[in-house]
Amino acid sequence: MTPEDRDLTAAKAGDHAAFARIYDRHAAVVVSYCRSRGDGDGTDAAQEAFLRAFNLLEQVASPRALRSWLIGISRRVCAERRRAARRRNHHEEQAMTIRLADREQPRVSDAAIRAERMQSLSRALEKLPDDERLAIHLFYLEDDAANAAADSLGLSRSGFYKLLARARQRLANAMREVPQS
Repeated sequence: MTPEDRDLTAAKAGDHAAFARIYDRHAAVVVSYCRSRGDGDGTDAAQEAFLRAFNLLEQVASPRALRSWLIGISRRVCAERRRAARRRNHHEEQAMTIRLADREQPRVSDAAIRAERMQSLSRALEKLPDDERLAIHLFYLEDDAANAAADSLGLSRSGFYKLLARARQRLANAMREVPQS
């Protein structure tokens, strides 16, 4: 039995030290792969991939399949992170379009306007109660926001959407009250 076989068997049995050796053996490749998929320096995505891998080790048939299996998990993690970033950017830009009807926008570059709006949005979000702020984040960042809300807030689907509606209204009101820089 090779050291890789022993580590995989031990890690499947819950041995954290054995999984740490698996991590040490494959981390550089996984980080490099995540970086190549456009995920910043790749470390956050790689950490997430290894966390998922630890919980799914029973799926690995042999140590020879381990690296490709880890890359498959990393591919899914990176794709999910890209989708979440696109959704977040889309929704942040939509939220930035909330404007005061009677206020004129200064004649400055689009980037400066976006930066100013993002600051206003951040200040308005800070004014929300924690549960409402979390509801907005869950809605715009999670694939299944209602289930995520059930886990993190203990709400039913309808309870989550009621909280979200209240949070959106309060956010719109707060955007009207936030002084523009």
